[in-house]
Amino acid sequence: MKSTGNDIVALNAIDIQRTNDSRYYSKFLTPAEQALYQQTPADITFERFVWLLWSIKEAAYKYLKRHDAGLIFSPIKFVIQGLNVPTDIAIHSFNGIYWDSDHNTGNFITGTVIYNNEQLSVRAKLFNELIITVVNADAQFENVYWGFQLIDRTGHAHQAEEAKSFALIKLKSVLDISDLNILKSEIGYPVVLDGGTPLDIALSFAHHYRFVGYSFKL
Repeated sequence: MKSTGNDIVALNAIDIQRTNDSRYYSKFLTPAEQALYQQTPADITFERFVWLLWSIKEAAYKYLKRHDAGLIFSPIKFVIQGLNVPTDIAIHSFNGIYWDSDHNTGNFITGTVIYNNEQLSVRAKLFNELIITVVNADAQFENVYWGFQLIDRTGHAHQAEEAKSFALIKLKSVLDISDLNILKSEIGYPVVLDGGTPLDIALSFAHHYRFVGYSFKL
């Protein structure tokens, strides 16, 4: 099935003390997933590790929700079975306005997340300020585009509008179609239209604090 799912975690908006409390993270990380931290480079703090795994689970939920309207997010049921962090990973500050996958082809954190019989591949990017994640059934992420942008306000309506505008700019450049629009489906995922005609494109939005992002699959 064609789908996509993405997520963003703004690290300056998390509660570090609560994140490091086992009573909190044990609600959505299995003991086996917690043990994966022992295999990660020292540059990744435990709170970053916790929110990285949460982000993967959230992105996988969005991916599967597109084709299962009744799916309820129970993060403990989204099982991460492998996390590959480059040994030379360097976590830098994000100093730009936006980032997208066309401008970076490597140094991703990769892995696998499983829900029931569905297995999805993961790509994630870490900055000092945030985590961005996308999942796909194809481990090569062919025809998958994703990116994020810094915005100036944090209100929900502003986040939603900025994410939509950001995605439309990329979609128009990739498809070379000027008359594109995005509407929300009955179950909540975004639909891309050429004029009034829905296109066979899977699109997902994410936002947290002052960051918004998209992923789409052609």
